[in-house]
Amino acid sequence: MTTNKKHILALASWYPSRIFLDNGDFIQRHLQAISLLNSVTLIHAVKDKNLQKDYEILDSTNKGIREIIIYFKPSVFRPFNLIKQIKAYLKGVSLVNNFDIIHLNVIYPAGLVALYLKSKYKKPILLTEHWSGLHENNFKKISAYKQFFIKNIFRKVDFISPVSMYLMNEINKIIKEKKYEIIPNVVNFNLFKISNNKNNEPKKFLHLSNLDDKVKNISAMLNTSKKLYNEGYKFEFHIGGNGNSTYISDFINKNNLQNCIKVFNRLKHQEVCKKMNSVDCFVLFSNYENQPCVQIEAFACGIPVIAKNVGGISEFFPDNFGFLVNNENELYDAMKEVINGKEFENSIKLNEFAINHFSSSIISKKYNDIYNKMLQ
Repeated sequence: MTTNKKHILALASWYPSRIFLDNGDFIQRHLQAISLLNSVTLIHAVKDKNLQKDYEILDSTNKGIREIIIYFKPSVFRPFNLIKQIKAYLKGVSLVNNFDIIHLNVIYPAGLVALYLKSKYKKPILLTEHWSGLHENNFKKISAYKQFFIKNIFRKVDFISPVSMYLMNEINKIIKEKKYEIIPNVVNFNLFKISNNKNNEPKKFLHLSNLDDKVKNISAMLNTSKKLYNEGYKFEFHIGGNGNSTYISDFINKNNLQNCIKVFNRLKHQEVCKKMNSVDCFVLFSNYENQPCVQIEAFACGIPVIAKNVGGISEFFPDNFGFLVNNENELYDAMKEVINGKEFENSIKLNEFAINHFSSSIISKKYNDIYNKMLQ
């Protein structure tokens, strides 16, 4: 049982779809890695307000994963949407013949389906968790009925694999004494490689995210850039992603920073590496994080990172791979050092660290070892 290929039924609360192109793309990459050693069937349900019928099922194969994505038409009575979503998941499950393990990705709402399947088929549940909503301060803000469901799901899962120890410590405040192993996000090294073509003058910084200012703290990076530029420092800060960038453009125009701050829109994943390889340093100044993919993808490209020391960022941040900072003054000092020619660990060392910790083969083996233990 423990040496043969297993059939993993992956239930994902987040996953890329035609509604949300990038939502949970890191889950998709995890499952692609897992498919190197095991068979994977993914089920995800998402509402589509433009749907003409109640449900639409798309069943396809993508890079080794069977992906069953069910779109459902939302109800005019919002409380019914959770029921419709669970029904959508179960429509997907009905297309699957058998499976060995339930691999739950992000606890809610897919965890409700996982509990039902565990009860019906007596299969164990592994939970991979990425959600910053489980941080103590954020969890308190979740509605009481969701807290109730989440706590109940946590009690029933057999094993947890959060992407950082920080996240596991936060989970321990909700439910204690669960078996766990930290498994970080995965990097696609077919895409993310070192480029030796950089010779930037002036220095170039990059920030890439969903541009949610409450989380990613874009305002602090804009204010710091403005301060440096007004003091005469020459550099470019490229900021963009898959969110609303209007407030960034307004800031640039209001402060005449067109020569300093450059805005770009959503990039496809295969375009991110090219963008990273055109800059000298990646900047991440979030208010909270778990284990951001952009950090380890920058390392894979041999790019140092300036990051606010929150969440699990420091857990995968060797000495001289960049700067860990705590406030805007330290961000200012770090960016100034990069502009003035600060030398970090060489790009090969950054890339080797990424390969040794975040490659598909490493991640796939970690999950396979857990599956085998769960089935013994």
